[in-house]
Amino acid sequence: MKLRRFDHKFRFQLLARWLIDNYQPGKAADVGGSKGLLAYILNQNGWNCEVIDPFLPDPITKYKNIESGKRILVSKKESTEIPRRIRHFEAEMAKDYDLLIGLHAHGSNLKIIDGCEKYHKKFVLLPCCVVHEPIEVKSGINWQDSLAEYAENKGFKVEKAELNFKGQNKIIFVR
Repeated sequence: MKLRRFDHKFRFQLLARWLIDNYQPGKAADVGGSKGLLAYILNQNGWNCEVIDPFLPDPITKYKNIESGKRILVSKKESTEIPRRIRHFEAEMAKDYDLLIGLHAHGSNLKIIDGCEKYHKKFVLLPCCVVHEPIEVKSGINWQDSLAEYAENKGFKVEKAELNFKGQNKIIFVR
């Protein structure tokens, strides 16, 4: 039987499920978390997750629960109560969290790793592309492999996983 492959628009729900299955609830930061869907889902499951993003987009109003197939409505009150730091991520911010998550953490992936090294924290990165990252992109070198190598050079034992959606679905993480 062939496993259904989800569209990339469900990456937040898939990553939330993966986090819930692989980590104990704790204090987490969703760096570059935009509308806060990942933080919202995690917080509904016992986490204390905060969005760190320099932009404040329109609030989330709904999403699809991929397990039940049902559309979930999010009230304006619930959406505006998602904890936020409206600013760019800096490595020093890592001290405030147990886990740093970077899904669309443009320009912050290396800072996440640096902060986790300095403050002995965990990270989960699902980098989609190299945008505003202070790293030289070399032809024929995979960006995620470069990121994993950067973390390994900092002393991390990096693990990898793959989410079930089309597109950039590879996770690098530390436990």
